[in-house]
Amino acid sequence: MTIRHLDHADTLHLPVTGGPFSFRHTVWKPSHYDTGLEAHTADQSWRTFRVGDLVAGVRLTYEDRTVIADIYTDGDYKPTHREQLRTRLTTSYGLTEDVTAFTTLAEQVPAMREPLAGLAGMRQSCPEDHFEISVVALLLQNTTVSRTTAMTRNLLTHHGLLVRFDGITLRAWFTPAEIADVTAETFKEQDRLGYRAKSLPHFAAFFRDHTPEDLRGENLVERFQEIKGVGPYTAAVMVSHASRDPSVFGIDVWNRKIFARSILGVPDADAEVITRRMDELFPGHAGTAALYLVEHEYLAMPVAPLLDPAGIGAWNQALEATTA
Repeated sequence: MTIRHLDHADTLHLPVTGGPFSFRHTVWKPSHYDTGLEAHTADQSWRTFRVGDLVAGVRLTYEDRTVIADIYTDGDYKPTHREQLRTRLTTSYGLTEDVTAFTTLAEQVPAMREPLAGLAGMRQSCPEDHFEISVVALLLQNTTVSRTTAMTRNLLTHHGLLVRFDGITLRAWFTPAEIADVTAETFKEQDRLGYRAKSLPHFAAFFRDHTPEDLRGENLVERFQEIKGVGPYTAAVMVSHASRDPSVFGIDVWNRKIFARSILGVPDADAEVITRRMDELFPGHAGTAALYLVEHEYLAMPVAPLLDPAGIGAWNQALEATTA
């Protein structure tokens, strides 16, 4: 796989509003598995984005209620790309969202005391667009983290990009159009997706033909279930993350037990019972509450720990050793 070298093109200063803010726990989540799309140290984060056909690498730092985004690219960086990235980054990390209402509700719930203390100021993060988060949700269905990590690595190695900027090597997503002609057989045999291989071409076709603007104003939980292979859980993950609906969250066999223990004081419970109780305790903000409960569960033992700056060279070597 050829490495694309990206050059510095711009610096954006993105103001943070809306109450408490934790840069570290907003851009890095302890429960997220390693995709190679992003890397984090204690005070810096690197991430790749697709903006139309443009490939962008972004380094994020934080100072004085401002997220500083240094932009790198090898393409024709235009003012339209600048505004798209400004909007994408501000939205992806909830930089202007008011979290005061959630915090007020959560402070009244004993189960939220430790999550609030450990993750104070954390906001929902979803640098993926609707298509990208749909792929992540598909790969998380009914499997282990290690299996999901392997499938993600296969897809990004065979169909994505490898880029180098600011001293770090990362993967970058493929677009729906770029995999529109890949067959289900290829996804199954080459990328080892199992039954998910049948769904991915439908995902690619849907998002190739529907832009975010086309979907604005729609009931997306229902609309996304029109895609073959998308059920209520996958649709809820897509909506709660990419559409930033703080009231919606997906329940699977893993987080269901976390919610049952935390909110109901029992080892496990039906999804309907959990949803009803979360909605009662956190009206309009159940999705944010679910985020805090899950991330606190992994805080002591993150799935993908923060990088030691001294280990970035080894990180780069590991990614650059992969071939399509």
